[in-house]
Amino acid sequence: MSTAERSAVGDVGNGIVKHAGWTFSGGVADVFLDHVRQSVPTYDLNHDLACDISALFCRPRGRGYDLGTSTGQLLTRLAEANSHLPDIEWIGYDCEPEMIAAAEKRCRSRNLSNVTVMLADIADVTYQQCDFVSAYLVLQFLPIHRREEVVRRVFRALRDGGAFFLFEKIHERDTRIADLIEVLYHDFKLDRGLSSQEIVNKARSLATVLEPCAPSENLLMLERSGFRSVAAITRYLCFEGYLAIK
Repeated sequence: MSTAERSAVGDVGNGIVKHAGWTFSGGVADVFLDHVRQSVPTYDLNHDLACDISALFCRPRGRGYDLGTSTGQLLTRLAEANSHLPDIEWIGYDCEPEMIAAAEKRCRSRNLSNVTVMLADIADVTYQQCDFVSAYLVLQFLPIHRREEVVRRVFRALRDGGAFFLFEKIHERDTRIADLIEVLYHDFKLDRGLSSQEIVNKARSLATVLEPCAPSENLLMLERSGFRSVAAITRYLCFEGYLAIK
C-alpha cells in the first residue's frame, strides 16, 4: 500500500477500480494521477496551497519533507516553488517501489538535483531538522496510535517557527450532515467519469484500511503533539487541510 493520497484509489487495473484486493503495484503509478483527480475535490488547488505555505516557512540551506510522496507530484512542485532559495533540500518518502520509481522519473525530467525520494515507511523514519513538512492524504491509513507518533516526530524535527501541512479525508460526527456529504461526494465522482459500481467497489476495498478522523480529533492530535498554533485552513466536503506551526 502506497503511503500517499491513498484515499483516491482502490485497487486499480487499467484505470478501473476492482472489487477486491489492495495494491499499488502492477502499473498503478501510470494511472494514479488521473484517477486521484477524479476522486479528490480540489486536489491540485490544495497542492497550490501547500506550495504557497511552504514559501512562507522555508529558509536558505533548509530542508523540507513530503510524506507519502506517491508519484512525486507535490514534492516536485514544492521544490520548484522554493527554487529561489540556495541549497534547500527536499526529501520524499513512500513505501511502494513503483511510486518511488515514478517520483524519481518525475524529478529527473525536471532536473531537480536537490530532491531525493526514498523507499520507507513514514512511521519508521527519524526526520532531520527541517522547516516544512507536508502529509497529503496519508496519515488516515495508519493506525491511530501510530499517526500521533509520526506527528510527534515531525514536531521534534521542525525548527521553531516551522510548519506542518496535513491534508486528510475526514468524517462528520453528525450523521445527518455525514449522509448529505456522502451524497454530494458520490455526485462529484460521478460527474468526473466514475461509475456507481466503481464507487461502491472502491468504498468496499477501503473499508478495512481507511479510518478518517473527525476534524476535532485531527486538531487535538496536532495540539497534543506539541504544536502551539493549529487551525483548519481548507475544506471541501469530506476533505480538510490543517496548518500547524511549531
